Amino acid sequence: MQGAVKYIRIARAILLMIKLTAPSGKVTIDREERDRARRYNRQKEQLFLIGLLISWVAGALFVFSGLAASVRRSATKLAGRGIKGQSLAVVFYSLLSWVFSLPLSFYSGYILEHRYHLSHEKIPSWLWDHVKGLGLGLGLEVPGANLAYAVIRRWPRAWWVILTGLSLPFTVLLAQLFPVLIAPLFNKYEPVRDEQLVERLKALAAKSGIHVASVMQMDMSRRTKKANAFFAGLGPTKRIVLADTLIENFTPEEIEVIVAHEMGHQVHRDIWRGIAIGTLFTFAGSYTLNRIARFILRRFGGKIGTTSLDNVATLPLLGWILSFVGIVLMPIQNAYSRYIEREADTYALDLTKDPESFASAMERLAALNLSDPNPPALVKYVLHSHPPIIDRVDHAREYARDHGLPVPEPMQPY
Repeated sequence: MQGAVKYIRIARAILLMIKLTAPSGKVTIDREERDRARRYNRQKEQLFLIGLLISWVAGALFVFSGLAASVRRSATKLAGRGIKGQSLAVVFYSLLSWVFSLPLSFYSGYILEHRYHLSHEKIPSWLWDHVKGLGLGLGLEVPGANLAYAVIRRWPRAWWVILTGLSLPFTVLLAQLFPVLIAPLFNKYEPVRDEQLVERLKALAAKSGIHVASVMQMDMSRRTKKANAFFAGLGPTKRIVLADTLIENFTPEEIEVIVAHEMGHQVHRDIWRGIAIGTLFTFAGSYTLNRIARFILRRFGGKIGTTSLDNVATLPLLGWILSFVGIVLMPIQNAYSRYIEREADTYALDLTKDPESFASAMERLAALNLSDPNPPALVKYVLHSHPPIIDRVDHAREYARDHGLPVPEPMQPY
């Protein structure tokens, strides 16, 4: 999307991965690797801003030139009026958005990842994942849009309240279905082969009062060298999921504290807290969306091609407005997210009493994922949903001092 890209980098850039082949001892990151991490993250952030600006400008042109209304009319000619024409218009809008965003997605998610030796995925695999994502998105967007416009027509004044209410059970249902139906479309899941590790994590879960259906591993290494761990599902579908890259590159103690952090989210019911907070944000966003959309349609309906909110031609307009609302709300949402992540860190330290492994796990994650442990303050407060790694290591050191435990070495700032 942005200029020509060099595919061949200096061979010593792979030193970052070589340092992680033996998952024991303290992680050391030299100046060159720190500079690489900084460059990688700044480029990611720049691409995010570029993509945002492009989408705002292109969205405005698409909506206010009347092109969105023209697409709606074309869909009506092909499929007729009613739900068929409306559904085809949603498909057209989704396809146009997907094609338009594909070049920047490719640059950010493929070229940049390969440039920094974080991915070895081939282009066909990358593209196939995005095609599957498009298909899954259409499967949700078409019925979702039809339901939304039916609600708008039936309750033109209160539609935003009703749709906010409907979003709650939909979110819960999606959380139930994700580990069973959606996640396997993109990764292979299988039981963790290391029985000792499984028993160790199940014992940790039992200590936390959490019932775990299974401990699974996913083939994250098929695409990337990054690592991750998470809980998936609710109720009887709840499972611990470890990336195979995590199992390969981290010690059992480090894996334990990482999983203990995720258990903190479970014990604190952060999923439900997140759904509740998300519903409040959805309520505020929907109210704002309704007011702004009606104002724009009254003032610029002639250019847009419709003055009626219940016309599916307004779908790109609604998406365009929501992108602005989302950016305004993002710092607030991220501040709340950083707060609950800090709580989960404290829970992991309370549960394991192992601040040394916690600190080394954080540093190893930073090295493996090429994270910036100490980002600029503006970037942190606006874009980061987790505390910076250096803050999390300092938190572990403070915890160790307060509880008379061995104090990890400080992490050097970039």
